[in-house]
Amino acid sequence: MRRLATLGLMAPAILAPSLAFAEEEGSLEVYATLLPFFESVGTQGATPLGTESRATQVPVSIFTGINHERRFRMTSGTSNFGFRGDLPVLASLKLIWQVESPTPIDGEGPYSWASRNSHVGFTGDWGTITFGNWDTPMKYVTSTSVNPIRGGYVADMIPIIGSPGHSTPALNPDPTLEATFEIFKNRAGFFRHETNAVQYWSPNVAGFSARVMFSANERRTFGIPGTEEGLNPYLLSGSIGYDNAWLRLRYAAELHNDYFGTANVGGSGPSLTTPSSQDVAHLALVSVKVNADTDYETRIVATGDFLKYGTDDVTPEGGGYMNQYSRAAFYALIQQSFGSHNLWGAYGQSTEGDCNVTGNFPCTTTGLSASYFTGGYLYSFTKASGVYAIGYAVINDFSARYSPFPFLESRSAANPSLPNILEIAPGADTIGFGIGFVHAFSYKIFGGEAEAKPKEPQRAEPEPAAQEAP
Repeated sequence: MRRLATLGLMAPAILAPSLAFAEEEGSLEVYATLLPFFESVGTQGATPLGTESRATQVPVSIFTGINHERRFRMTSGTSNFGFRGDLPVLASLKLIWQVESPTPIDGEGPYSWASRNSHVGFTGDWGTITFGNWDTPMKYVTSTSVNPIRGGYVADMIPIIGSPGHSTPALNPDPTLEATFEIFKNRAGFFRHETNAVQYWSPNVAGFSARVMFSANERRTFGIPGTEEGLNPYLLSGSIGYDNAWLRLRYAAELHNDYFGTANVGGSGPSLTTPSSQDVAHLALVSVKVNADTDYETRIVATGDFLKYGTDDVTPEGGGYMNQYSRAAFYALIQQSFGSHNLWGAYGQSTEGDCNVTGNFPCTTTGLSASYFTGGYLYSFTKASGVYAIGYAVINDFSARYSPFPFLESRSAANPSLPNILEIAPGADTIGFGIGFVHAFSYKIFGGEAEAKPKEPQRAEPEPAAQEAP
């Protein structure tokens, strides 16, 4: 006990030189974004049981005709809490770091330490290079340029953009589960937070900038000689952009090798006859501001993507399974600011797309299109806090299953043996409306005068500095 007491008395003397060095040479910042949303939501209009006219890759068994009863629920979106900082190591070179974790203030959802944007890297006049887990450049393009509220929430653009439908979210909220290749849920989504990633971010030169990311093939598997090849899963993603005072242009492309997104859209996963896969996405974005930097700013954003999923086919003869699916979608939003008041409306549309089945069998994508409507209002108490109201509707064609968020319920409380209904039925429309809060802050502990630096949730912000989370 005496030793512990002595150590306690010595601690300030031990830590003081380290803190003094940190305050003089580096910086430490604490930040957070909190986005609780309370809503009423349900589905209606599910295509009746036994429908025969359908898309090829949607099994008859999925046409249950079941609608989710309307209920209240709370979600926390991309609420997060983190630390970041930098340390000068040379005259024009800084070491940067960030550790960010989910903050599910609704009490549910993933909350693993450092499972959101976390990395260590270097930044200088030549750009930035980082090692860790981070949002892909494709996700970054939209997360910093589309949402009226900085952060992801139920009724943003992802029910349509980045998702192929088929009850598959655009996001992969827990990439550590997917890494096992035993869980294929969400492997078709293209708004990804990826593990084992190396990124390079260029400096801004005359308004132009670029990002490129490689997610390592750490989980490559061995094959059986003469019978099958091993899996070689890796991700490549890149984006280029241009900015001036009123215009923002972005283009991004992404490749998923051996991710087998086809398993989510009616095709197969890895097998002897489908040893590899390539899923590709292209995305473009245009954002225009009128009366920028005034209390009456008008912002118009249009974005669209093209997703294509495919597997290599080594079937000797015959066939009959889907080995290719592609579809296009767009999303447009207009936002008007009146001081602390903000109004916005948006519309999205996905096409039915095209597919291919091996062995020259017919393939149809009939009824796989969907429309998406959303409107919202935000009142900002301060630059750091606000309250918002949002209504939205995802209208599916009779074979489609686009949805903003999974439902958690059982098909029958009286019969637990029946399967859980976590996904919407084909043709079911999701309609929701609710109210939420946003509070975002960034507080510098040392490395300059300690002061709160609240973010502005009422408008999409300029893209952040290298060490900041998108």
